[in-house]
Amino acid sequence: MAKTKKEKVVEEVQPLEPVPQISLTQKKYEECEWCFQFDEDEPQIFAWTDDEMNKDEDPKVIFTITNVENSFITFRNSKTGKVFKLFARELSDEGKELRNKGRQAIKNLENGSEDKEA
Repeated sequence: MAKTKKEKVVEEVQPLEPVPQISLTQKKYEECEWCFQFDEDEPQIFAWTDDEMNKDEDPKVIFTITNVENSFITFRNSKTGKVFKLFARELSDEGKELRNKGRQAIKNLENGSEDKEA
């Protein structure tokens, strides 16, 4: 029985090019106020940072509107009296239509096609 010599193939590996680092930086407000605004009216301040309170937490504002009756948030412009309200309500026909259009848009994106009806 003859012995066969196995040859070892060595591939030359090219060094990888360095990948540039991309970072997003946003200006962080050390002292901050949160506002709401109607169109181009004067911004209305509704919350602010306070160095004497919550020193152990990053300041943030979180809104929660649950799916129950009378779940809402109201903003009032103190100068004009305009009211801005965020609220929950029973799903309407318009809401169902928007939901269906949203679902269709997602399907179109997943399938790589465009919605021709829009």
